Parts: sequence; structure tokens; C-alpha cells
Amino acid sequence: MSDEIQLQTMAVDLLAEKCKQETSNYFKHQDHDDKYCFELFRRGVQEQDHFAWDVICIQYQSLVIGWVSQHSGFEASGEDVEFFVNGAFGKIAGTLSPEKFQNFSDLGYLLRYLKMCVHSVITDYNRAADYADFANIEEADDEESSELSPEDQAMEHSHRQTFWDLTQARLHDEEERVVIHCSFVLELKPQEILNYFPGLFADVDEVYRIKQNVISRLRRDAEFRKLLDLDA
Repeated sequence: MSDEIQLQTMAVDLLAEKCKQETSNYFKHQDHDDKYCFELFRRGVQEQDHFAWDVICIQYQSLVIGWVSQHSGFEASGEDVEFFVNGAFGKIAGTLSPEKFQNFSDLGYLLRYLKMCVHSVITDYNRAADYADFANIEEADDEESSELSPEDQAMEHSHRQTFWDLTQARLHDEEERVVIHCSFVLELKPQEILNYFPGLFADVDEVYRIKQNVISRLRRDAEFRKLLDLDA
């Protein structure tokens, strides 16, 4: 029996035990093997194995807690750590489909994606993303609308949601969705996006090209221009 077949037929509880041991070796700077943890992710995502996914959440809970606690936006949020820990696991579970999983070649890429989900849920919660950044990419506008009345704030939130719904509906593929989300929600630079998704893009020039193509296409879109009042 080949190593791959043996790995794929191994019981989840045994995989969990071996993953835990190899993770401990990693943090002790000892030789380690990521294949058991990667196999847990594969089963949890590609095979929709809920037991395997539960093991993943338990295995990496402390790591995600650390990421949340160290995030610059966490303290300002006023929320408990567990809120964002659950949000991060929920986000990766909701966005990492069996098809997308094929783009991840090893555990390191998966954990970087999980860390990106931590950043995303905290950033989204703190309203760091603003449609004005997208309308004028040369000038970032990070000002909060604290002086607005509750009614105006609700209207602004609704307008921003409409903007992102409209944008998402006009993206053609997974590459465009990743580039736009990472650029304008997570505020990542093209090189950082490439580092997170090395298997999805050929090089940093492709990330730049996709970003500019989407921006140009949306600016030619009549409904998009009307929403942002670009013809005024």
C-alpha cells in the first residue's frame, strides 16, 4: 500500500493524534511532517468530513487566538477573542470549497489563508473597507463617519453593501474575486496577494493586470458609475 493511500485511509482520530504531535515538533523547532495535518484539511474540505473539520478547529484554535489577540484592530473592536476565532473558522469553511482546495499545495498555504481570514473578519467588523477607496484608488480615505446621525450611518452602510454586492456580481472568476477582496477589503499589496496564493497566480504582474482590468471594466459599467456618481 502506497504512503498516499495509507494516509487517505487512516482513521481521523489517528490523524488527529499524529497532527498534534507533528505540530508540537514544529513549535519545538524539531523535524516535523505536515502531511497528517494537511490530510485533515483535505478531508474536512474536499470530503466534507465534519469530524475532520472539528479536529482542525480544535487543533488550530490556540494559533488563531494568538493571531486575533495580536491583530491591530482587535482591541478597538471591543469584542471577545472567541467571536473572531469562530468568525475566522466560519469564513474559511464558507470560502474554501473542494475546487479551491486544489490550489493549496501544502499546509503552510492553508494556514496563511486561515490567518488572512482572521484579518478579514476583524477588518470587516471594524468597517475598514470603504467603497471610496475603490472609486478613487489613488487616494485612500479611511475617515470614520462618527459625526453622522444613526439614520445617515444606516444609509451609508446600505450604500456600501450595495456597492460590494454590485462589484461581486461582476467578477468573472476566482482569481478576480481574490484580487479584489484582498486589495480593497484586506488592503494587501499585489506582492502580498501573490505570497498568500502562489498557486493561483503566475507572478505579481498577473495580480496587477487582473486588478487593473477589473477596475477598468467596472468604471465602464453604467450601473456601477451611477452608484458612485462618476458621471456627475
